[in-house]
Amino acid sequence: MTLKQLEAFYWSAILGSFALAAERLFMTQSALSKRIQELELEIGIPLFDRTGPRARITEAGQNILGRVENLLALRDEIVLAARGPIGLQGTCRFGISELMAMQFLPKIVAAARAAFPDVIVEPRVAVTRELLDDVEKGETEFALAPGTSENPDVLSRPIVSIPLCWVAAPDLVKGKTSITSAELQAYPIISMSAQAGSSLVLQSFSAQHDLRFRRILASNSPEAVASVTMAGLGIALLAEPFVKRFIDTGQLLRIDIEDQPAVSELQYSIHWRADNKRVLAKKIRELAYEICTRPLS
Repeated sequence: MTLKQLEAFYWSAILGSFALAAERLFMTQSALSKRIQELELEIGIPLFDRTGPRARITEAGQNILGRVENLLALRDEIVLAARGPIGLQGTCRFGISELMAMQFLPKIVAAARAAFPDVIVEPRVAVTRELLDDVEKGETEFALAPGTSENPDVLSRPIVSIPLCWVAAPDLVKGKTSITSAELQAYPIISMSAQAGSSLVLQSFSAQHDLRFRRILASNSPEAVASVTMAGLGIALLAEPFVKRFIDTGQLLRIDIEDQPAVSELQYSIHWRADNKRVLAKKIRELAYEICTRPLS
């Protein structure tokens, strides 16, 4: 029994796919399957049920999964104790929203490479729901995203709150920086996809205050939403730090709604699976948390 065999079994079980596990371990699927078969032969019982369209972990596999994870974590702890952080190897995949990527991703990647030079860091930029789904399925180690997971096995730790603001092209609102909620509802509302954090806040705000919007779905990219808004096609609700540059140059106006309270800030958190005991994942996650919560200088 080898650590490589156990690692092949572990990732196949976590990801629920031999193909994804092979991709994660940078090997062919046939080579990964061979390692698992060798492990099953030594243990003397199947660890996966291969009778269906996709392999499913057996009861025996479930019984050893936690112990295998502990063993792989212990391996990393041994390397860490002997060589320090520089000795850690492997791949750390994490998810991050576009706004967080613009603000923090270069710092996170630079710090991770400096602390763990032999670790491959693979960030994935996506919208909130996709990022949380990846964490739930074990495809990423953690995610920096707004919202919360409905999965009780996913833990979240707040990192930063981002204010949102209504913005419009000056010509669209005739230079007005304050309108009523009735006037707001008369304009098309440009939003990102329903899976994005700002869209979730918009949905909650409209439901809470009984507002009816004619929405235009622009893109999963805030850059695209801002561009369509600057073109005068409607009013948008976007993160204030992101649109500040457009407000400062006069391309957009910040709009206050006279008879409504301010929209709730978008709370960003770092999300990870409670059963993720991997040393490398924890180290990179803690590094990302420290960078995102560091006071601005």
